[in-house]
Amino acid sequence: MQNNNITIRQTRLQGHEGLWQITIENGRFSRIEPQEAASLPQGEVLDAEGGLAIPPFVEPHIHLDTTQTAGEPSWNQSGTLFEGIERWAERKAMLTHEDVKARAMQTLKWQMANGIQYVRTHVDVSDPTLTALKAMLEVKQEVAPWVDLQIVAFPQEGILSYPNGEALLEEAVRLGADVIGAIPHFEFHAGIWR
Repeated sequence: MQNNNITIRQTRLQGHEGLWQITIENGRFSRIEPQEAASLPQGEVLDAEGGLAIPPFVEPHIHLDTTQTAGEPSWNQSGTLFEGIERWAERKAMLTHEDVKARAMQTLKWQMANGIQYVRTHVDVSDPTLTALKAMLEVKQEVAPWVDLQIVAFPQEGILSYPNGEALLEEAVRLGADVIGAIPHFEFHAGIWR
């Protein structure tokens, strides 16, 4: 937990008239009071200059393991989902732990700079080594003080139609994935269409 105090002065609040002061103590909101009656600021003071204070934004669906990979190794010429999945399968073969972490961290920094604090990322778990998942689990720990990152174990190439897809999904959950995803329109296993 942070041991610092921050006071945000001269801010507007949605649904309230006038200017307000927000006090954060040890990483938690402790007071919100009208500016004219506010207590003396302690710690770092930020002047909102009349700007609106709002809750952080939410990114409900992103693929941080694939971020910043467009055109690597080749472009999705048709623009279709299925060609995109083919291009990703090619790029996935080149993944390294460091590569995934660096791209994900840069994208999260961009998101944080734009007010996003809650992120749900889908991570491809149809990779026998689970490279992207392992990297993203580290990223989740590293950004925890600033971003609430939820990881969806996403079987990009299917659960039943991909060799060992079910076992990989189970291993992803064992390692720490928060949610299980699916891609039913990509399941070409005959047994599921009975």
